[in-house]
Amino acid sequence: MIEAKVLRLLGPRALSWETVVLDPERLGPSEVLARTVVSAISPGTEIAAYVGAPPLRPGPAYPRLQGYCNVARVEATGAAVRACRPGDLVLTHQSHRSAFVCPDAEILVATRVERPAALSVTYLFHLGYAALSKAGFRPGHDVAVVGLGAIGLGAVALASAFGGRVVAYSDQDGARALALRLGAREARAKDDKMARSADIVVSTANGWGDWMLALDLAARGGTVAVLGFPGRGLPPPQENPLASHLFYDKQLSLVACGMVPETPVAAHEIRFTLGRNMEFLADRILSGAIDAEALVSDVLPAERIGDGYERLAAREAGAVTFALTW
Repeated sequence: MIEAKVLRLLGPRALSWETVVLDPERLGPSEVLARTVVSAISPGTEIAAYVGAPPLRPGPAYPRLQGYCNVARVEATGAAVRACRPGDLVLTHQSHRSAFVCPDAEILVATRVERPAALSVTYLFHLGYAALSKAGFRPGHDVAVVGLGAIGLGAVALASAFGGRVVAYSDQDGARALALRLGAREARAKDDKMARSADIVVSTANGWGDWMLALDLAARGGTVAVLGFPGRGLPPPQENPLASHLFYDKQLSLVACGMVPETPVAAHEIRFTLGRNMEFLADRILSGAIDAEALVSDVLPAERIGDGYERLAAREAGAVTFALTW
């Protein structure tokens, strides 16, 4: 029997550690037992829940599990499992917990490359990948990224690596420096408009000022890929968020991004699914083609996750996200 520690959020800033008993002898034929090696904090979703930001959709906000970037080592598998084998590192959307049992269909990536902290932030890069894909990105596009948290920096890295000309926007010196490290051609303060407009603007911030900047930066006929939640927890804006001179006159496209098909179907039916996207990005990360470590500002023991939440909530200078070791 294995006693697994599981983190649960009971309310704003109310963390609770619970114990779940796992029985390796009772694995189903398609189940996997794994012990977490590293999990990464989602600085958007998790911090919003931790501080009590308004929920994104109706329904009870608490209690809730926290986290969805989990890298674990496989200890045992059912007889029908083919996705992994004991000793593999597996990336899943499991929450912050020391061990778990899950169906093999939930394994996103399996590898023997020993870079668990880098692998743990793959999904944070995937959100930027999904935005670029949905916006119709092509090499040579001018791309502006507004907001340089983990997701914005991931979008900068990918657009740059794929042949885009990227300008990044943030009011934090450290974030702008990281954007340049990840391939941005320029990194500017938010009140410093770039000379030419962007074919694609990736908007990752929630403030109304950031939203107006995204509309302003977009070229005529351009696309604003929305990864943030404009206006979340804020009063109504003083300016029209769909002002005609910024939206109608420029004939912009606004696309909501982040969700991709999760069904494990053949590539000829749906080529870009969550599983295939994650495998591609993990390969790029593990090979060193993408600098995933740039997003991991610190590594903390899992029991100090509360300290990590508070540091991220306080917008500590230089803090992008933290990896938790188990």
